[in-house]
Amino acid sequence: MRSTLAPGQLILHSTGVSLPLPSRNNALIGRSDTVSGFFPDIDLGGHGALEAGVGRRHMMLSIQGVSIVAEDLNSTNGSFINGQKLQPNMPQPLSNGDELRLGNLVFEVRIG
Repeated sequence: MRSTLAPGQLILHSTGVSLPLPSRNNALIGRSDTVSGFFPDIDLGGHGALEAGVGRRHMMLSIQGVSIVAEDLNSTNGSFINGQKLQPNMPQPLSNGDELRLGNLVFEVRIG
């Protein structure tokens, strides 16, 4: 049974930057908003998130059994796994090597 997202990571296609997944059982992905004091677990703000259409509360990654699942949090610009649009609030399993797109930001999922 898997207990944390680590040692997984998201690799940003446009730059090759690796974003490690935290040693927790869930992580909110989005972009920070200093005005409202909102800071997601994985902040994509420094990676062009606003311009790419990533919401402040865009996606939740969490553990379900032995899998990591991705759940779109009713984002405006959507989330996609391997080109398939996720239905909001419907967790979908991720596999090593999957393409994950939030708005127009594209990542490769690496699950350790």
